[in-house]
Amino acid sequence: MASEGVLATLHRGWDALASLDSPMALIGGLALTAWNHARYTRDADVLIAIDRRRIDEVVLHLKQAGFHPKHSPPALTIDGQTILQFMYQPEDALLPFQFDVLLADVEFQRESLTRAAERRLPGSDRPIRVVRPDDLIVIKLLAGRIIDRADAAMLLRENRDEIDFKRLQMAVRSLELIADYDAIWRDAFPDEPMPRTQA
Repeated sequence: MASEGVLATLHRGWDALASLDSPMALIGGLALTAWNHARYTRDADVLIAIDRRRIDEVVLHLKQAGFHPKHSPPALTIDGQTILQFMYQPEDALLPFQFDVLLADVEFQRESLTRAAERRLPGSDRPIRVVRPDDLIVIKLLAGRIIDRADAAMLLRENRDEIDFKRLQMAVRSLELIADYDAIWRDAFPDEPMPRTQA
């Protein structure tokens, strides 16, 4: 279950961004929790489809909600991904929590936002839009860290009935992630060959 502090950070940041009227959805460690893979995290990560020219609006809305940018200027570009990182300290929390806003810079990310589903996080009393597990698998494979690959395998194993395998297959091919996908399939289902329709 996610901590009260990180959930409070998510909800505060989400409400601040909602007034921008732009498509958004939860990704990252909290999104894993929404799809049956609980993993401890002190970060809340939100993907948003908003024009780069509106970054100042994003910063202003979050500052007004009590968030503090980690960097100056607030926007960073890491491996081609535009990201804004903030810190927020909820009431009664001993330490602040991180809130990351990732801009949907590429078509795959924007499409994933249109497909996002409303889910209720454990410990939360309100639903929130979360990127679907098949899209989250691709996001994890693109990140490429060992922990991200482990997360992707767990998502595959725990959400098999929810996954759009046709879309997942198309995405891993177009983004040249076939070898990575093969690897997580073997991790998720070591005794089961990958069906040809999903290869």
